[in-house]
Amino acid sequence: MSILDWFRSDTEEQNDDVVVKVLKSKGVGKHPVFLTIGDIKRGVAMDVNGYKNEVVLFLRLNKKDR
Repeated sequence: MSILDWFRSDTEEQNDDVVVKVLKSKGVGKHPVFLTIGDIKRGVAMDVNGYKNEVVLFLRLNKKDR
């Protein structure tokens, strides 16, 4: 299964269970945010205080190809 298959899946349970990365929130307290596939699809990841962090993905070429 590739990562693109996860983005094509329709089951919300699976999307919210798979943690892709742990990030720091931009809100007060800088709490850790567990970024899931569902968060990436929605474009928003919320921290424990309810602060909404916008999710933006950047795709780059490999260093060899740049």
